[in-house]
Amino acid sequence: MDVNQIQLDALKEIGNIGSGHAATALSILLQRRIGMSVPEVWAVSFEQVAGIIGQLDAPQAVVYVKVEGDAPGKAVFFFPIPSAEIMVQALFQTEESLDLFSDEMAQSALKEVGNIMVSSFLIALTQFSGIPLQPSVPALAVDMAGAILDAILIEEGTLDDHVLFIDTQITGIPQIEGQFIFLPDEGSLEKLLGALGV
Repeated sequence: MDVNQIQLDALKEIGNIGSGHAATALSILLQRRIGMSVPEVWAVSFEQVAGIIGQLDAPQAVVYVKVEGDAPGKAVFFFPIPSAEIMVQALFQTEESLDLFSDEMAQSALKEVGNIMVSSFLIALTQFSGIPLQPSVPALAVDMAGAILDAILIEEGTLDDHVLFIDTQITGIPQIEGQFIFLPDEGSLEKLLGALGV
């Protein structure tokens, strides 16, 4: 299905509401004022995914959540390694370097951050659409971005033709970057947009 600009604007507004909830939760967790916004939402084909993520051979910390409910799919948050390290240092209130590949406490902290971000978006989407969506327990992988994306894409289930990229900007912590992606199962995106009335 084609996604028009009015539909993208509606998803962007929902993303901004979700990011507000996420910012509040992160502010409490980090004990500092955190701001978060969604300046842009794109709907792209699978062929365009690699071009937007970029540097598929570069390691990233990736939080993955399976979305269950009446419009299921997969939600993924990509953290470049430097951003993930800064986030964990902020959580632990330390400047000590942490090994994200092996430090279980650091990995657990990133899972919690990813869970907050994904859950906040799903709650906002459920509130506006009336379609119940629930996140699974988050999983974390620290590996080449392309390898992680391939592993997610070959999981069971048939995905929709389009992938939603939700550009997320975090303020209050310097130099944090990340990309949030929603991979709807076949028919889920059409169902959600229909329920939103756009």
